[in-house]
Amino acid sequence: MKIKKGSRVAFHYELRDESGKVIDSTFDGEPVIYIQGEGEIIPGLEELMEGEEPGFEAKTTLPPEKAYGPVNDDLIVYAGPDNFDDDVEIEIGSTVETEDPDGNTVIFKIIEIDEDKVYLDGNHPLAGKTLDYKVEVVSVD
Repeated sequence: MKIKKGSRVAFHYELRDESGKVIDSTFDGEPVIYIQGEGEIIPGLEELMEGEEPGFEAKTTLPPEKAYGPVNDDLIVYAGPDNFDDDVEIEIGSTVETEDPDGNTVIFKIIEIDEDKVYLDGNHPLAGKTLDYKVEVVSVD
């Protein structure tokens, strides 16, 4: 069966950054399962696997626009240290959770701290990055 909109697809992937370092892989574990055309995985991988069948293997390099998008400067915000609960560790590299106006959880990474401002980045950690994927389609239903 070929992958088309609405197909339930199981696939393995290996993800490498621009320097060739492995960021993540499912080849030693369970495959990822998604529904084609539902936006459950990044656009570049959906496009790559469209029309393919079980056993399909490929390597691809995806620009940010086909992966996690470019860095969105609007998602870099700041808050005063008094905006954080006392139990939150405010240090560069740590993450904090909050809710958007719709009640969805949003995760920010602390990227800079000065005397009266804590700068937070709400972009996906892989936003703005070119990524190399190796994929193998396991099954299509």
